Amino acid sequence: MIEAVHIIDEGIRPDMLGQLELLAEPGERIVSAGPPPGEHAGRACPEPVDGACPELVERVESVHCTMGSPRLAGWRMRDRVGDAQVICAWSDKALLAGRELALTTGRAMVYLVPAAPTDANARKVLAEAVGPGLLNVIAPTRFARSRLVAMGLPERFCHVLPPAALAPEDRAAARRKVRRALEIPDGAKLLVSPDPFVRHAGHEYASWAHAMLRHIPLELRLAFPSSGVMEEHYRFFAATTGFDEEVFFTHGRLPAAEVIAAADVVVLPQTRDCGAAMMASAMAAGVAVAARGAGSLGELAGGGSFALAMAAGPRATSAALLQLIEGEALSARLGQAAEARAGEAFEPTVVTHGLQEIYARAIETKAF
Repeated sequence: MIEAVHIIDEGIRPDMLGQLELLAEPGERIVSAGPPPGEHAGRACPEPVDGACPELVERVESVHCTMGSPRLAGWRMRDRVGDAQVICAWSDKALLAGRELALTTGRAMVYLVPAAPTDANARKVLAEAVGPGLLNVIAPTRFARSRLVAMGLPERFCHVLPPAALAPEDRAAARRKVRRALEIPDGAKLLVSPDPFVRHAGHEYASWAHAMLRHIPLELRLAFPSSGVMEEHYRFFAATTGFDEEVFFTHGRLPAAEVIAAADVVVLPQTRDCGAAMMASAMAAGVAVAARGAGSLGELAGGGSFALAMAAGPRATSAALLQLIEGEALSARLGQAAEARAGEAFEPTVVTHGLQEIYARAIETKAF
């Protein structure tokens, strides 16, 4: 086994922290550039227990960001590498810290991205970092990889690694627990919009569609189990629909995996590619999914075999959700097919094997 040292920071996305939890080997070190996520009530933690992720957070070693610089933090991390052959970065700041650490120690480096970056500055930093012996980029889908290559990144340094996802141990128990905690009445269906609160996630369309379907009327509740930098924006929007008492922001109260498992329908109304890990989690849970029919989510949907594809916008989102809510046979068929697909493609041991192969290629291309 090729050993890696994993670099994160306080602002790591919750879906990426969840991927780290599934893919990091037990003996591998996890180092944070600055405070770890758990120091601020676990805001970035995908599986909060009293606001923290104990098993993962306990493993994190924090390195001070001198003058707020992740590059200086990377230089200070050189005594944490040990026997690790690869540096694995999981966030934007971790990329800067890991790049410095790779240059300092001569280790190969990989960077896992949730999606191809849309921010111009992020694209610039990434393009400057890719090259022999420095950085190999890992995308969750072929579509995301194609976008990275279109940015000008060398094809041989861009790899595809499907997101890892675990099936819930007892979906029925999770459903009972979540519905009881949220006081969801019998007969009401639960919609879950699980993506992190990031730009282009489209959560406002989930809120809008929920309100439109309530006017039919259908007995529906809506839950957002994640967190992120745009949480206040999405909270504000949800409060304007007139059904804010039926919308639940459950991060810090309930594990995201349990909320997803409790869903009748998962909705992923992204307006641009911004991550595929939560769709993989929903598929592993055997839940019917309505997702953007293009980009990475369209790729995971398999042409409609594993999820109902939809266009962006409130009208298309509402129509797709109505189709799944009223079409129980369709929902059951999609959920069963998605669960089977996830067991083949997203099972953590399968994904870990693929990650090890990418580590080996990164070491082979190291030129310093």
